Amino acid sequence: MTQQLDTTSRTQDEIRRLAVGRGNSLNLDRVLVPLNGYRRSEQVLPFVSMLADWFGGEMTLFHSLPPTHPARGARPGQVHYPDAPHDRGTSLAAAYLEEVVSRLGPHGVKSRWGIATGNAAAMITSRSATSSFGMVAVATTARSRAHRLIAHGLLDDLWRTTSVPLLLVNPHHATLNGAPPLAPKTIIVPCTRGSSDYALPIASAIAGASRSKVKVVLARSASSGAAEDELINMFTADDIDVEIEQGSKDIVKQVLNLQSENPGSWIVSGSKMRSGLRRSLLGSVSDSIARQAIGSIVVVPDPKLTRQRKRAAHQATRDLATSL
Repeated sequence: MTQQLDTTSRTQDEIRRLAVGRGNSLNLDRVLVPLNGYRRSEQVLPFVSMLADWFGGEMTLFHSLPPTHPARGARPGQVHYPDAPHDRGTSLAAAYLEEVVSRLGPHGVKSRWGIATGNAAAMITSRSATSSFGMVAVATTARSRAHRLIAHGLLDDLWRTTSVPLLLVNPHHATLNGAPPLAPKTIIVPCTRGSSDYALPIASAIAGASRSKVKVVLARSASSGAAEDELINMFTADDIDVEIEQGSKDIVKQVLNLQSENPGSWIVSGSKMRSGLRRSLLGSVSDSIARQAIGSIVVVPDPKLTRQRKRAAHQATRDLATSL
């Protein structure tokens, strides 16, 4: 059964302006974009450009250099100074990021760049938590459950540490040199018990700013008349068109099919961000969707987890500052 309610109480410009305000309060106008120098990692840029356009924001391009200097073999206690290879790496990274910024500028995209030295996931997590970014955007191919138990990829490390939502794009499904991706007309929100409430404000802001409708897929465990009425009231209060679709037994497949049927659509999903064996054995809706989605997916961490990870990131930054 599908329920739908159209809204006409405000003009489209007013709806968008209010949505932009909600998005800015969530820092969606500030997005951190890690790039590793490969064109594949740049596949996320068109999607971040959409966010920057919707919310009048900017993206920060970010590159992390290896945590150890190429010159090795120093004796214990010996001070490591930046060496010529490391300086060369910094210069090359800066030149690359400046070149990407120059490509974005003519399209009206505001961007800046930054470089850090250290583990990539740790640097991304620290920078996003301590600099009030609202999202980290990454083009990445998720590893299989078996593979990630043996070797973590960047996505796995971010999944265990991020305190901000992740915008994920699979570069295998993006077009490297073709036409730019379609802007979304539909925002799909899988709604499972206790894991969607914190994704709804972001879905509402993105839908309003992009002038999209919202399609909520309500899992059986969360389905009730009261739950449906609450969801409808929440979105219609923001003057956003919303449809409620009852979830099937395989809600992951249902959500993926909806994205396939609605070209350009984005998925916004809340997640407990399970990791390690727990994630591999128990799985999660967001994890399964992230590994199989053919379009953009925004994964929103549980607020309790967000607070814990932000505290840890700030403490790690203070510890590093006092050790220098």
